[in-house]
Amino acid sequence: MRSTVPRSLVVLMVTAAPLLADVLWRGDFETGTLEQWPGAAKLMGVQVVTAPVRAGRYAVRIDASNAAERKGNDRIEFQHQPKAPGTAEGTERFFAWSLYTPKRLEPGHHSLGYFEVRNLWTQVMAFEAEGEDIKFSTRVPYALRWAGKGRFTPGRWHDFVVHVRWSRDAQQGFVEVWFDGEKVVPLTHTATLRDENEVFLQVGLFRKSSAVPETLFLDQVIEATTLADIQSALPPVPARSLPEPAKR
Repeated sequence: MRSTVPRSLVVLMVTAAPLLADVLWRGDFETGTLEQWPGAAKLMGVQVVTAPVRAGRYAVRIDASNAAERKGNDRIEFQHQPKAPGTAEGTERFFAWSLYTPKRLEPGHHSLGYFEVRNLWTQVMAFEAEGEDIKFSTRVPYALRWAGKGRFTPGRWHDFVVHVRWSRDAQQGFVEVWFDGEKVVPLTHTATLRDENEVFLQVGLFRKSSAVPETLFLDQVIEATTLADIQSALPPVPARSLPEPAKR
């Protein structure tokens, strides 16, 4: 049976659909494995789980439980290197990831996501947390851009989104940051590259070794070219994902 819809209306219906750029890369563990992350199979203290998840069917659980007598750091991090032109001069990218902790973080420094320069091994921007307090800084040179006191609450997922224009020129480079859907750092010009070396993303848990175990869940790591792509990949954040942890 032939369609009775006018050809002009069919064209209108097709062209009216919003056009979104493709998500460039996902590290959402939806394969049920760590295969989206080259090298991650060597990480100790990680396992793919089905709950809690930010979206989809899987997330990854990170357990830090080094003994106090072990010197150094717990570094249980996933590394993503954007594909060329990824972090080349003048390139813009959006990066997102989601984290969940069942109880408040212990006292002391925790890195939850940062961008680092290959070969120099220095950071250009970072999220750090202690207890329920979280902050974001840029590092070329160092500047604290946002402090979220009491914002990294346990028992729920938290979304991190960073928009970067990569540049060694402080007038050309910029960052914008969203936390749980709220813009917490407006577009701010700063140098975001130190030199011609590539920059890569590290997400997970980085802390000084401790006898106190800590657990963190990671999900929905995304690299994209528009904020709309990030937003379309994530449903609204639930108020609480699991029962509230016991008070300490």
